[in-house]
This record gives sequence, C-alpha cells and structure tokens, in this order.
Amino acid sequence: MFKQLLAAAGVGGAEVDTELFTPGVQPGGRVEGVIRLRGGRLDQSIAQVSVEFSTRVEREYGDGEEHVTDHGFGRTPVAGAFTLGAGQVTEFRFAAPVPLETPITFFDGRHLPGAAVALRTAVDIHGAVDSTDTDPIGIGALPAQHVVLDAVRRMGFPLLRTDVEAGGIRGLPQRLPFYQEIEFGRSPHFPRVNQLEVTFVAAEHGVHVVLEADIEGGWFREDRDGIGMFLVEHARAGQQDWTAEIHRTLHAIGALG
Repeated sequence: MFKQLLAAAGVGGAEVDTELFTPGVQPGGRVEGVIRLRGGRLDQSIAQVSVEFSTRVEREYGDGEEHVTDHGFGRTPVAGAFTLGAGQVTEFRFAAPVPLETPITFFDGRHLPGAAVALRTAVDIHGAVDSTDTDPIGIGALPAQHVVLDAVRRMGFPLLRTDVEAGGIRGLPQRLPFYQEIEFGRSPHFPRVNQLEVTFVAAEHGVHVVLEADIEGGWFREDRDGIGMFLVEHARAGQQDWTAEIHRTLHAIGALG
C-alpha cells in the first residue's frame, strides 16, 4: 500500500510503496524489490532514495537502565536527486546486500522470540521531514549458525529469547556496532549452567561463536560468568561434531566441574 509522505508546507505530499521480492534471506545474501513513488498535488524535489536494514538494539547505562532503539545499518543508495512531478508514478528496482552480521530471526523454520529485522525505505525530500516505509523481513540462520544452535538444542538447553546489544566483543572482527545474543535456559545434562548465551560474529571465512555461561557457584562460591569462543568455518560446518566442541568449550570455562 502507498504511504503518505510529507511535502513542504504540509501540502502536495507524495506517496511511497516498497514491494519485496525476497521476504526471506540469509546474512550475506541480497534483498531485491521495487520502490514506487507517486507524486502528490505539487512537484517535489527528491534528494535521495535509499534502503537500509533496521533492528531493535538495547543499550544498558551505568545505572542499570536499558534503552531500546531502532538502529539502521547496511544502507544502499537506490536513486539520486530528481524531481517527482505532480501525479507522476515512478519506480526503482534495487538489490540490497545483507551484512553478514545481520541478526538472524529464524532457525529451523521457527521464529526466534524477540528477534526482528526490517528493510526501511528512506526518501529524502527537500524542504520536508525525511520519510520512511518499513517492511519486516525474515533472516534465516547460516549453515554454520544452524549447526551450533542445533547442537545446543540437542544438549538439552531450551531456547528462551534473543536480543541485540549495543557494543562490541573484544578480539573479534566485528563491523556492526551491536551483536545478537541468543539465550538458552537450563539443561538437565549441565546442572551448573543456569543460562547459556550464544553470540555469532559472521565473517567471510566462517562464523565466530561466543558462548557465555552463567555458572552456578555452589557452597561458599558466588555464581560467575564463563566465556569461551571457537570458529565454525563455512566449508567445514557439516563436517564436525559441534556437540563435542561445545562440550569442550564448557569444560574449558569451568562449567562442568
């Protein structure tokens, strides 16, 4: 459906509609579609038309307060400056590359609770407020991400939720200013692990996996966090026992003893 845009002085507004040809995609793929603009009662000067992805990002402040905002990333210009005539209809095809670190929203055909990614169309109109048209899009797990999540699930950890945190992870080749945490609850096979969080930082050669375990302290010991990392190369994702790798990682951070 066309959505109204604001014109200068609040009159003669153009309208925009974005149609996605690929409602689902994986990180590293492309989202294709068409943007349609329909002129209003007046000619309007368009500075630029672009698309970008957006997701909800949480930022925690020193006082423990959390603030959630929509964060845009991976912007792709679609059209430069032009004049949209009164009543004129024009359209632009686009193919937007999906950054490898884009948060995933689907695993094994199921939506990840709390995950949301959208494609946002931005129309910069001279003399008016920038206007947008937002369309949700599904981001499926890469094979290297799928094998890790499947292994965690088979180890008895139930999927709880996912969120996206502002910031970076030291030592990893992270390009986006945020990262996704996929949270799992207790497993009957790992009684000392209260909660397990999985974070992926995808790159061209493979996916860096960060496991953060909330480890029960027991008598005279406080609960603590243990963090371990390993790499899943894209070419070897289906050639290794990732359950054993996760088990070794949990052992190394003291989550089993």
